[in-house]
Amino acid sequence: MKFLSKHNLKAATFKYTPLLLGLRVPGFIRIHFKYMRASLITWFVLFIAPFVMGVVSLSIICEKILEVQAGRIQLFLVSLFIIALAFFFAERNRKFRRIYVIAIPTMVVANGLFHLFFIDMFSFGSLLKFAILAALPAWWLGHHATGKGYRLLSNGADKDYRPGRDLYMDGQYEAAFIRLELAARRGHMKSLYLLGDAHEHGKGREKDRIKAAKFYDKSGRKGYGKANRAFETLFASFSPEEKDAYEAVLADVTVSELL
Repeated sequence: MKFLSKHNLKAATFKYTPLLLGLRVPGFIRIHFKYMRASLITWFVLFIAPFVMGVVSLSIICEKILEVQAGRIQLFLVSLFIIALAFFFAERNRKFRRIYVIAIPTMVVANGLFHLFFIDMFSFGSLLKFAILAALPAWWLGHHATGKGYRLLSNGADKDYRPGRDLYMDGQYEAAFIRLELAARRGHMKSLYLLGDAHEHGKGREKDRIKAAKFYDKSGRKGYGKANRAFETLFASFSPEEKDAYEAVLADVTVSELL
């Protein structure tokens, strides 16, 4: 699966594994604060709901299947790590994003069915309980997650990316770059990718393969697989002179300097 590429796994590992040790908490908070500002309800659906269901599901697995008693802190940290990692991939891969948003209501239904058949023992009362506490919440979560939630994940919670992307696809390059450059300065990986595409193919910008490679590289370093593939293809076509220029001149250039 492409979203499990070596580069994506490495990026995700370095981004979220230290979270367990408390080393990357500020960065983690910054990412999710961006989503909270964009839409608090959608962020709740995309992160808090699956996190809570993750804790509940892990607790049931440990108690009923593995027959071990897991501590609350252990359940909290493991669930946080799993959901954070899944969130990371959902931002970066379309197929996994679809799986992620569908999994949110599925987890609620699965937990409800487990209680219906194995805890409460099937009855009219337990069926009514399932409908109120599982089926209805799952419907609402699924409706929100697959709609606005999917779009927010796709946009990376950046208000300028989607309008910029649409303008870019319509060939309105100057108007598009106003939006895309704002998003790129904030480190938005898909905006960086599109700026690389513009420089590689001369779409509204002077054709510059070296600068395009740098944009692709910066996007790829954030875990965007499409940018990694574009960079590898472009860099493989470089002449020895272009490779030297890329490595010597643009090795440490910032996004602001590229723009």
